[in-house]
Amino acid sequence: MNNIKITKKSGMLEDFNSRKLMESLLRSGAEQDQAEEILDRITAEITPYVSTKKIYRLAYKYLRQFNRMSCLKYSLKRGLSRLGPSGYPFEEYFGGLMRYYGYHVDVGIILEGKCVSHEVDVFAVSDREVLAVECKYRNNSDTAPPDVKTALYVQARFEDLRPVIKARYPGKAFSGWLVTNTRFTSDAIRYAECAGLRIRSWRYPENNSLEKMIEDKKLYPVTILSSLNSFQIRKLSKQQLVLMKDLAQADVRDIRRLLSISENRAAELIQQASELCF
Repeated sequence: MNNIKITKKSGMLEDFNSRKLMESLLRSGAEQDQAEEILDRITAEITPYVSTKKIYRLAYKYLRQFNRMSCLKYSLKRGLSRLGPSGYPFEEYFGGLMRYYGYHVDVGIILEGKCVSHEVDVFAVSDREVLAVECKYRNNSDTAPPDVKTALYVQARFEDLRPVIKARYPGKAFSGWLVTNTRFTSDAIRYAECAGLRIRSWRYPENNSLEKMIEDKKLYPVTILSSLNSFQIRKLSKQQLVLMKDLAQADVRDIRRLLSISENRAAELIQQASELCF
């Protein structure tokens, strides 16, 4: 199927890219023959101007028929977008992720800089380094990405914090990170690379992107579970249960009470989390 137009969430049209869809299916863990069959099924069902949302739903449905764990991995990007509606759940999630990378983490704290005080979304300290992280959550990939103005502003804040943090943590390297669940503009990336601002986003940088950080240690958010509604996600977030690894180690009775679900359903959620992460 060549040159068929599909409709993005923003209403904009773009060409259907079968190669891009195939790559996403393979990244989710589908076997080559499974991915090819799913692609054939989807191609047979889509019509001109079909929404990207429908294509996603078709891929999710067919992946689930082959491998339940693959369909969960496939929903990672969408799961990150469900960490809203405010930015705080994403901050909690990224803080949890950094804990699994060996950092002591505080989320949402005020630090005094050389000139003024600053709210730092995630403050992470290891034996060797200190990180101040600014998180920029976007609720879908069609929302305007963080741009160069954001990068400039964030870098200025980190430079104000630098002398104070270096004095407080002698011998440890300090760096500022700017993180988003979607993408940055090309100007933001160019500035960050020039200024020494470390940025993480979906697929960037290539060898250490947010997606790769998640996949390498299987640090998936609980929001990849489509069976959880927004109320239940907020309940889990308030108990700092935003990672599937944490859910996998939770007590069935605690999850049953927290989410007001049956014990069997709670056990099923914990089992899904365990199968995906361990």
